[in-house]
Amino acid sequence: MKTFEFKIDGKDYKVDIERFDGKRAMVKVDGKPFEIDVKKATRAGFPGRTVTPPPRAATARPAAPEPPSAAISSVATGGGQVVAPMPGLILDIMTAVGDTVGIGTPIMKMEAMKMENEIPAPVTGTILEIRVKKGDRVSTDQVLAVIQEA
Repeated sequence: MKTFEFKIDGKDYKVDIERFDGKRAMVKVDGKPFEIDVKKATRAGFPGRTVTPPPRAATARPAAPEPPSAAISSVATGGGQVVAPMPGLILDIMTAVGDTVGIGTPIMKMEAMKMENEIPAPVTGTILEIRVKKGDRVSTDQVLAVIQEA
């Protein structure tokens, strides 16, 4: 989970991002849960990249609260690439080339920030490539696997 503080129209907001699959996010704005559609998402802190902040609480749809999860989300880019959301160590590969996966199916386990995290499939499709192996150290945005979307 990542936490951000925003100032919008002079009002401070605390935003906890609990789940993000590249298209939808589960966030808490000042402790109130919302499920939002994300039109454009990029990583902050890199030259030439921007972050689209979540909509104001008044325009987002409230969602049923979900229990916290240790899983982190992977990000699908064009062509169904699954990239590492942060630096870490690959602990286990849970799928193989040719496997059919659905959105959210665990593809691999990664240790990051002293936590064990499942990397889920961000799209439904067939695993075309797995570009890492157990024991590999990976960096942020490194391609871990490629999925051919169904």
